[in-house]
Amino acid sequence: RQFRVLQNLIEITHKEREAILNQQDSLMRLVEEKEALLDQLGILEDDRRHLVQEISLGLQPGCDADSLKDLLPHLQKEQSMRIERLVEGITTLAGESRELNSANHALALVRLDWVKAAQWFLAGSVQPEVDYRPPGNAPALKDSGGWGIEVRA
Repeated sequence: RQFRVLQNLIEITHKEREAILNQQDSLMRLVEEKEALLDQLGILEDDRRHLVQEISLGLQPGCDADSLKDLLPHLQKEQSMRIERLVEGITTLAGESRELNSANHALALVRLDWVKAAQWFLAGSVQPEVDYRPPGNAPALKDSGGWGIEVRA
């Protein structure tokens, strides 16, 4: 089940990248789906730990296995190999998911920087010049020729 949940998480993370680039409207829905999958992974991890403890207690007296890897020598060879392959697959998927999330985070930060720069540019383009005065008010200060650079003595 953990393997399938990780596969779903990777699929949603790919969709999230598309949403960051092209479809920001669907981004919140995808983030909520990811949160639900991450909650599900947490529950599965707790279940796995509990199951490892139960199996450890049911094996031989003195078998104190804290992890699935510690249990493998006590299982049949075929079961042990199957579990090892499954653990490798889960580890690979978890690594891929981390890499995708990291890349999406960087992409989202770039998009956010772009939005901030565009906002700053647009806000600056609608603000009046510093020297601007509506007609009838005191005359504007003479241009010092400094091109907006302040010079202090």
